[in-house]
Amino acid sequence: MPRPPLVLGTWGKISRTKRGATWVASARFRDFDGVTRKVERQGASGRQAEDALVEHLRDRTRMHGGELTGDSRVRDLAEQWASALEQRQLAESTLEAYRRSLRVHILPALGDVRIRECTVPLVDRFLAAVRATNGDAAAKRARVVLTGAMSLAVRHGAAPTNPVRETETVRAARQDILVVDMEDVPLMRKRVAEWDRGTDKGGRGRVTDLADIVDMFLATGARTGEVLALRWTDLDLGADLPTVTIRSTVVQITGQGLRRQERPKSDSSHRTLGLPSFAVAMLLRRRTESQGEWVFPSSTGTLRAPNNMRRQWRDFREHWDYPTWITPKTFRKAVATVLDREDGIDVAAAQLGHSSNAVTKKHYAAKAKVGPDVRTILDRFAEAVESGM
Repeated sequence: MPRPPLVLGTWGKISRTKRGATWVASARFRDFDGVTRKVERQGASGRQAEDALVEHLRDRTRMHGGELTGDSRVRDLAEQWASALEQRQLAESTLEAYRRSLRVHILPALGDVRIRECTVPLVDRFLAAVRATNGDAAAKRARVVLTGAMSLAVRHGAAPTNPVRETETVRAARQDILVVDMEDVPLMRKRVAEWDRGTDKGGRGRVTDLADIVDMFLATGARTGEVLALRWTDLDLGADLPTVTIRSTVVQITGQGLRRQERPKSDSSHRTLGLPSFAVAMLLRRRTESQGEWVFPSSTGTLRAPNNMRRQWRDFREHWDYPTWITPKTFRKAVATVLDREDGIDVAAAQLGHSSNAVTKKHYAAKAKVGPDVRTILDRFAEAVESGM
């Protein structure tokens, strides 16, 4: 009975022979065209020759995607998927979000699970646990990452199908869009300005400039990271139509720290916006006082961290006992809402940098809950009764 062929991408027993002063290690390797070939590597000793051969054969299987099998662990799959992901032109913030999902949620729970053990019920239970402990957003991102990783396993022949695609879709509960009413904004702006001029708990003068940042939010509808990434070269304040160009954002990268990402969240986020007069006046004042490249720098003149700015905002909010839903993002929603009501959802989407108005409509523009004025029409019911009497 003939000996069964080697599995594709595997090799047989390694033998060592000495040729003169050189050692040679060789093995039969079944290549990915189905042909079994003898492969050799040399070394100063038998061990060195064998190590060189094994390294070569592993590189050979890795080149052809044969390194992953059903017995490979999810952490090995994740490492290959993350490495391949870095070759794609994704924003650093997106890559960092995926890496964090792997590091914080996926690998601690599934890292030692073998690919063949990743069944629909197992992944469903994992996603449900992430959702229960960390919320809808974390579960949705974990599902996206796992879908991509298991797709790689399918392409490598390590899994017959992608089980993540069969799991229940993570749908966030629909929530009302809460925005600050335009009538309440003047008082809030006044309070923020007074806060900036006040003193902290130690009696020292505050170094915050929240009022100017809030005005920039209201003037543009831009994201926090987009506003804090602005350089003076991004502004054209002397033109007949003063503008700001949103072309970058601030991101926190593990192992690298805070940096300006030279592209915003998406292609549609790269946009040039006209500036209203109140923002122009504020920016001209800051320009005369500025000694650096950043429009809204940290207290030491460096690139400002969004988390620090949000912490300052929480201190202000708690002082005035504003509800917790009022965050910097709330002003972005307020811009979307007022533009939607005045000029339509397409204008609001373009201002916010959305690729379509679907996201703007679903998450940013609050809809008035007052029904249409149809009293005249409905009065006809009574008129019909009275005319029949």
